[in-house]
Amino acid sequence: MKTIPINEAELGCLGLFRMALSENTHEARVRAIAAMRHEVVSLGLESFPIRGRGENDPEFVRWVAETSAERHEAAHAYAAIAQRYDRQNKRKLNVAEHIGKLVWDSIQDQRFQGLQTKNGILAQVREDAKAQSVEGARDKDTLRKIWKCYRGVVHLGMALDYCEDNPDSHRNVLHLAERFRLGLNRNCPKGTKTPYVSESNQISFLYLSSV
Repeated sequence: MKTIPINEAELGCLGLFRMALSENTHEARVRAIAAMRHEVVSLGLESFPIRGRGENDPEFVRWVAETSAERHEAAHAYAAIAQRYDRQNKRKLNVAEHIGKLVWDSIQDQRFQGLQTKNGILAQVREDAKAQSVEGARDKDTLRKIWKCYRGVVHLGMALDYCEDNPDSHRNVLHLAERFRLGLNRNCPKGTKTPYVSESNQISFLYLSSV
């Protein structure tokens, strides 16, 4: 499992990290997360413009100059990630997160449904997609591939959606994401000993306090 520490500034930009998770491979996601970290820094620098001589900490000015090339390269990477996200990856990630929510509901209800059984979770998603005319989610083989690709990272989007839909709950997004991650990893479909999501496939986000 890959653990990603999140600092205070990054905590306010979790949508960027969710976008990074929409990449198709673990290696690409790790690179995308690094690009998003640079993007968060660039967004922060807009609030701290470089002023005249003597008005900024010299170490800060030097650091800004020394990391300029990295941020420039990361900005190009971010643009490519965003383009892939808008073109196709957002839809696939949304579908995978929907599957993850149904798995979570099945765990909470103690039904522990399988995904690929005749009337399992993928079949439910397929029927829902047909009824709602949702493209890209009406073929079971496609759904199977989407889940296999994204199952290790759906917990962050699930937590973001829950907090957006339930603003009065005041839940900590990362704590909730970790709860979802553990639930998917520590529970198995009925009659099996294989978890819904292997820990080795997961990326965990851990808040790193500056205090």
